[in-house]
Amino acid sequence: MPNRSFFEFYNSLDNSDTLRPVNFFYGFNEFMGEVLIRKISSGFLEEKSDFNFRRFYFDSDDAHSWPQIIEEAKSSSFFLQSRKLLVAVIRDQKKIIPSKIDIEILTEYIKNPNPNTILVIYLSMNLTMDEFKNLKRSKVSKLINMLGKGDVNIIDLDSITDKQAREYIKSYLKGNNISITASAVEKLLEIKGDDFISILHQLDKMVIADFEGNSIDAEDIDEVITGMEAHSIWDLTEAIEKEDANQYLKILRYLFTNGIKPTLIIGTLIAHYNKIFTAKFLLERNFNIGDVGKVLNQPTFFLKRFIDLVNTFTSKRLKHILKIVYKLDFESKTIGENSAKVLLENFIFQIKG
Repeated sequence: MPNRSFFEFYNSLDNSDTLRPVNFFYGFNEFMGEVLIRKISSGFLEEKSDFNFRRFYFDSDDAHSWPQIIEEAKSSSFFLQSRKLLVAVIRDQKKIIPSKIDIEILTEYIKNPNPNTILVIYLSMNLTMDEFKNLKRSKVSKLINMLGKGDVNIIDLDSITDKQAREYIKSYLKGNNISITASAVEKLLEIKGDDFISILHQLDKMVIADFEGNSIDAEDIDEVITGMEAHSIWDLTEAIEKEDANQYLKILRYLFTNGIKPTLIIGTLIAHYNKIFTAKFLLERNFNIGDVGKVLNQPTFFLKRFIDLVNTFTSKRLKHILKIVYKLDFESKTIGENSAKVLLENFIFQIKG
């Protein structure tokens, strides 16, 4: 069965025919798999319990095995209360490819699975993007080939396009009798960057907010999603460019005090520096300033100030900053919120010079 993208699979889960007894989730953005597991759980299980929802971990301690999981999968019955959702979480690279005996057991089960059990094989590892790409070529692709020979849903958690995100945002809000303008969608994607799991969370906040005429515009995104005025982030990035650590930390504390999450600030920094990088790339290829403004959706009144900022950067410095901010983004998703705040506080000292 061919790979399916995250949003394609997520949207199709409302149709019970989409689910297969065996599903494989993989990707660098492995945390997206938890969104799918929660939705499967809410639709397949009557009420989640220790009996019908279990996780099995394949890591260095050899605590669980495929014979144990398959035996558990076979034990559910057609009674609604007896359905099971089992999640096999692979955390160790050495455990990605099962042993020859385990492959036989798993392959045999895939041929004749228990329809009353949903088995999710879920790759969840703390890797950099490059490490995951190498792992995908060497081992993950082999597991995909093995599973793809049977009736298995194979979900690429990284396969998310801007178009899919836009369509999902519009359809979700439309289902809740809310319309959203194109500029508001652009603003949301700009703020969140590729943090699509965060977009899913923000949509519920947008549904319960009281918008005039049940319509959301770009200004509403600043108010409801970020909870802060747009100039606060501009002031933050301006303090960074001036290497004014005191002002940077002061603004950062203001944002934290007003409930702004570190992930939102990091996402905004990523979008900000990517815009600068894109603008510099276009200017070096003789695009005129007006065209650059159109490509990056920069208002006319703001464009000169933005271009002046772009011209203060060398390509080398921009690449250095982007490398740091992406590393910051990755690390912030694997630690607690307080630790992420500390990483943000240290950010300005990492990019000086």
